[in-house]
Amino acid sequence: GELDARAVAVAHSARITRVQLAARVAAGHKSEPGPRKQPQPPPKKPMGSACTKASPGSVNNNEAEDYADGEDGDTMGQTGPPSPSKGKTFRDRRLSMSQVHDPKANDRSRRLSVYGSGSSEGGAVVEVTGLKSVGAKSIPGVEPVPGGSVAKINQDRAIAIWPFLNDKRCALLGVFDGHGKQGDGVSQFVKDNLPGLIEEHEQVHSKPAVALKESYVACDEELAASTVEASVSGSTAVTVLVKDRTYWVANAGDSRAVIGRWTSGQKGMTAHDVSFDQKPDTPAEMKRIIAAGGHVTPAGTNGSPARVWHNFRGLAMARSIGDHNAATVGVIAEPDVNQYTFDDKDAVMVIASDGVWELLDSQQVIDIVAQNYGSPTESIVDAIIEQAAYMWKVEEGDYRD
Repeated sequence: GELDARAVAVAHSARITRVQLAARVAAGHKSEPGPRKQPQPPPKKPMGSACTKASPGSVNNNEAEDYADGEDGDTMGQTGPPSPSKGKTFRDRRLSMSQVHDPKANDRSRRLSVYGSGSSEGGAVVEVTGLKSVGAKSIPGVEPVPGGSVAKINQDRAIAIWPFLNDKRCALLGVFDGHGKQGDGVSQFVKDNLPGLIEEHEQVHSKPAVALKESYVACDEELAASTVEASVSGSTAVTVLVKDRTYWVANAGDSRAVIGRWTSGQKGMTAHDVSFDQKPDTPAEMKRIIAAGGHVTPAGTNGSPARVWHNFRGLAMARSIGDHNAATVGVIAEPDVNQYTFDDKDAVMVIASDGVWELLDSQQVIDIVAQNYGSPTESIVDAIIEQAAYMWKVEEGDYRD
């Protein structure tokens, strides 16, 4: 019959806005708390005026930036020199433009997709079409300035399209996490163009995996021919094409899709990753990068990620749409594609960028879903985002990714 799904799109950001989209692929179940111990719950208070919700067909225009840098002129609202108490250490926690790392710096450098500078305007953050229950929420990210903090431009985008391919048994879900000076322009371009390329591909019905791979590459090529400057800016892209009980997950970058599956007796859920983060030091990725003449630095003991280097910039992922200068050192747009069949115990799919996964692992997120499964979909997403924001507050104070 029809695809029975509820979906939620969420943007969570600081300097880097994070979008999460969760598709409820089964309904009508309640759960007891999961077996894992949850982090401390977030404060029970409103998340602020930046929180928005959208009904099907609407868009969320909240903006915050997703590119990490140490230069002025890239913030929205109050700006000024670094505060005496936090400013310099805040800046020093990242690689500088000369890429000299302070060995005494704390691990905030792990948060950044790219080291460099930039700011740009954003477009519509989340677009949802036709799904029976869809909520959208955006929390702008922050960084400290004298007297408070400032919001950043949103560089993340998400889609939830149903029906897809003119078929009520099909849906297309996706999260696109931009980075770099024009990261929001790149993720917006991907959101605007990738669904159409997939839909129009001649093999989308007969060979969906081929269609997804070739559509990603075609989107990257069209981006290169567009007016969006993507030489040192790019976007992750994780999409899920659902057809009846089969689905294909295409991933380029370090955003992630996770299935929550009921345990015996529906007393909790277990998390099953259905996409896999493509880090530069993953053996297969590193082999390709080194063969192309690239250089990879390993992950640091302070939590900083492995990076592939090009033109004095370190990219924390091995695949992306955009980042065209890095193509010379083996960074590619072609995604990994995996095919799955929904299990009868599958209850939820969560798709998110690393603003969620940085401080909450897959099982912790699915545990939150299980504990709130009887609630409206929007409330489940609220719970995930509030927990992620709380963990950022605990670990980073007035900095939230």
